[in-house]
Amino acid sequence: MRLYPLAPAYDAGGVFELAVEPGRRFSIAIYRQGIEEALVFHCGIRVEECGAIACDRASGQWVLTSPHGQAAPDRDGVWRWPSFRFRFDRDDATTGVYVAVAYEVRANGEPVHPLGRRCAMREPIDGLPPDSKSMAMLVARPPRPCASIAYIVPIATYHAYNSIGAGGFYHDPVRRKKRVMTVTLLRPGGGFGAQFGEPADPYDPRSPRQQFAHWDAKFVRWLQTKNIACDFYTDLDLDDGERLDLSQYRCVLSVGHHEYWSRRMRERTAGFIADGGHHAIFSGNTCFRPIEFSRGGAASSDLRMTRLAENWPGHDESDLIGLSYGYGGGWWGEWRLLRGGWIRKERPAVGFRIEDASHWALAGTQLRNGDILGAEDRLVGYEVDGLPPTSNGFHVLGKTAVLDGWDVGGRGVFGVLERTVESGVQPGIVFNAGTTDWARVLMDSRAESQTVVDRITSNVFERLVGSSSHHGRRSVVAQV
Repeated sequence: MRLYPLAPAYDAGGVFELAVEPGRRFSIAIYRQGIEEALVFHCGIRVEECGAIACDRASGQWVLTSPHGQAAPDRDGVWRWPSFRFRFDRDDATTGVYVAVAYEVRANGEPVHPLGRRCAMREPIDGLPPDSKSMAMLVARPPRPCASIAYIVPIATYHAYNSIGAGGFYHDPVRRKKRVMTVTLLRPGGGFGAQFGEPADPYDPRSPRQQFAHWDAKFVRWLQTKNIACDFYTDLDLDDGERLDLSQYRCVLSVGHHEYWSRRMRERTAGFIADGGHHAIFSGNTCFRPIEFSRGGAASSDLRMTRLAENWPGHDESDLIGLSYGYGGGWWGEWRLLRGGWIRKERPAVGFRIEDASHWALAGTQLRNGDILGAEDRLVGYEVDGLPPTSNGFHVLGKTAVLDGWDVGGRGVFGVLERTVESGVQPGIVFNAGTTDWARVLMDSRAESQTVVDRITSNVFERLVGSSSHHGRRSVVAQV
């Protein structure tokens, strides 16, 4: 069964709200990402408001029954599934990315399917298809800033590629759905259980690319292994600024495929960097496409996202983050219906040629100028960003050869943007890894370049955040 949250993020320890598929009897378990790949049991729930859903107790747990009704969205693309409100049944909830798992049960609370039996036994589960269809991502913001890093979960990217319902921003050749320019964020698939027309990743085929499990989960696991604390927010928190006060953080973190940005997201990040805050980007195709968030009218609480253009004018996001996909390249394969779907998914073995091995970001890696980083592991791609032709002060640490045969056909680059002082405040540092697949290699123990990627990632956090638990821009300036 499917479900979705009625807001992209909630306050940790507060009330959450889930909409659920009509005509189902189910229970809910809350999971979180552990250090290993599997999701681990976190807690159960305490129902606060049932709404139109029948709420009963059986075998010591909540058994909920949703009324029968329309499963598809209405003609305006709005999903109107019944919802209920709840809290976690433990009082120590903290900021993080949680997963609500809905599993069907009998009247006595006995699970019907294997996923439910594992949940009832509080066993680890995989956040992967097909089970991920029964999951919804719950981002819990901190009640107050607790860490030095604000992790921005790219909820906009998750929904941009999700073709459930009226469709997504991309043509889905598998289901023959045309792309649309406006999508709702209140539907299944915002992090788990989405529907795609994209090819599987040949280097990690178990998890769909544009979902939490593929890139973000891997980076969250790495952060846990290093005991690096983050406060978690979404794109909308960065957009509206109501609950995310960037002045309380040293560093903003982008991971995986942080592609879709609004003008306000850009402006707030630019102001943060100008005042001494740092931006650590372990993502590719970052900030490439402009969007706008909007709420429904008085009769609707729908939350929507509109794609405004193919890209920012002149690829000027490179002024903010140093690089742009418009100067890099992408490789995802070719769709050939008569040949069974997606073909040529495996991309050439391209790596970054090191240009400044003496830089602090490469300390301890044993790299030398001219070495090639990550070719055998396909660290470059499936989308990689490049450097604009006009100098913008970006310090290149590594650069690929010309990406012949790729989309765009530029050069992939990673490195650092360190701006000069103009008004008495030292602007913050932007580290930009420039590739979507950084997190995949970072957590792949079989990858030849994994130890080097791990060392570079650690160097970035040590430089940008350090070990102090203090917050605020002043501490940023003092640290670096």
